[in-house]
Amino acid sequence: MHLGNAFAVGLQEHRDLRHTANGSTPIALIRDLCRSAWGVDGHFTAIASERDEIFRVDQADGRAFVLKLTNPQEPPETTEFQTRAMLHAIERDPTLPIPRLIPDRSGRHAFRPDWDGDHVPTARLLTWLAGPPLASAKPAAPIAAAMGAILARLGLALADFDHAGADQDLAWDICRAPQLTAELSGLSDPAMRAIVENAFTRFDWETAPCLNGMRRQIIHNDLTPHNTLVDPQHHDRIAGVIDFGDLVRTALVCDPAIAACYLMGDGDDAMALPQVLVAAYHAERPLDRAEIELIPLLMEVRHAMTVAITENHAARRPEAHAYITKNTATAHRGLQVFKGRPPEMWVEGFLRCCGMEG
Repeated sequence: MHLGNAFAVGLQEHRDLRHTANGSTPIALIRDLCRSAWGVDGHFTAIASERDEIFRVDQADGRAFVLKLTNPQEPPETTEFQTRAMLHAIERDPTLPIPRLIPDRSGRHAFRPDWDGDHVPTARLLTWLAGPPLASAKPAAPIAAAMGAILARLGLALADFDHAGADQDLAWDICRAPQLTAELSGLSDPAMRAIVENAFTRFDWETAPCLNGMRRQIIHNDLTPHNTLVDPQHHDRIAGVIDFGDLVRTALVCDPAIAACYLMGDGDDAMALPQVLVAAYHAERPLDRAEIELIPLLMEVRHAMTVAITENHAARRPEAHAYITKNTATAHRGLQVFKGRPPEMWVEGFLRCCGMEG
């Protein structure tokens, strides 16, 4: 979740552009890079990001781009994995509303600039996707259905993609949730810590063994309302899916479960929009009954992961607290819903919405 959430929502964070957001790269060097590599120039706006340096570049002709300087500490294999995945998805489904990577004058989609120093970032230029994030509006059934369908299409486009970086040890991979137990020490609220610990224990004993036999592939792994851009003119349509920083090979069903958990409401209607999303995903790419039965459990553990990871990271990075914890309140609410009605009580509803009653 460290990349493209910022593409849309970070524009409010205008900064002194003599330096980038973390003050490491002079803006003159960045401008020179864009001119020489892509022939792009204009107004640079820094965009909030946890780890990388990201800018929106507005040209005088009205076109806009996103310049991403990947954190030099990111393994090159991981950066290449994300780059190749995006190129592969567009090749398989050219109509997918995801950013396009712009090759430089040498035909490279990603490269390390010829800068001095030992810690040089990887540079990539992408198309800017216009539209507000869904997080700035109240989601409704049409957009939930659109999210499910788009996510299924993206998964189909990545179904035959493979790369050595796909099996990285990613904290946000649901299948690795038990490894986050150490993160619980950073939770200041004892009651919430107990809820999160219970979710991890349930996952370890009940869910993880079932996931071992499920379909696996590379998935987006982070379709949140912050990563879903809405058409400015038609708010029931998706204008873009962003943030490919958490791509990973894991259980396929984790993708719709992650997207669904961020649409949860309260009370008896808590699963109304999640069920719409899962039904739309299922209509585009059918899920097995066993996969559907796991969705509420996966939603619960994703919320637990969000609380554990973000609160710990925010404590270590107080200057980026607001950005890091943007999904934490949603996760707290989701866990409270599951405290009132455990995940197993919601399974029948998900089966029913996918036409698998009984």
